[in-house]
Amino acid sequence: MSIAIIVTGCPASGKTTFAQMLSNELDIPCFSKDLIKIALSEYIPISNQEESSRLSKATVNAMFSVAESLMAVNAPFILEANFRQYEGNRINELLAKYNYRCLTYLFGGDLKILGKRFVERDKTDERRNANKMFDLVEDYDLYPELFKEFVGITIGENTVNVDATTFENIDFAYLIRLADAELSN
Repeated sequence: MSIAIIVTGCPASGKTTFAQMLSNELDIPCFSKDLIKIALSEYIPISNQEESSRLSKATVNAMFSVAESLMAVNAPFILEANFRQYEGNRINELLAKYNYRCLTYLFGGDLKILGKRFVERDKTDERRNANKMFDLVEDYDLYPELFKEFVGITIGENTVNVDATTFENIDFAYLIRLADAELSN
């Protein structure tokens, strides 16, 4: 039995950076929603929030297809996105179907601080139109409500909560060791 590593949680919490770090350290493939959307947007123009949301759904669907193909051959992998619970349920179904172990990293923290980071990040070129919020709200008091759907998600049987309020306080080496130990089992 192999393992699926899921990196999920709130936007602007460092999920993509950590997932890529983990992929490099463990030498297993990582499929990141935002990075796939950026690649696709080179050929599929995104000009508004509706188009971006539709591309997000298509990207997650493609990620699940790839995950199922990897599960069919018992290969380890990493999926990274801000999954919602209904998407988590779909992952859970695949885990059960293929008798896969799962380690989930759930990134969260102070939702007002993450909201501010989200707004600031959205202003950078790294987001490109594929991942920009076209109707961005700069009222940070709204983000606890907007981000709450990403906080309590349940995927698999083994979840590690990561407080990403301050990146300097995250022990990335420890988090990598946890995944390495799971991969070795």
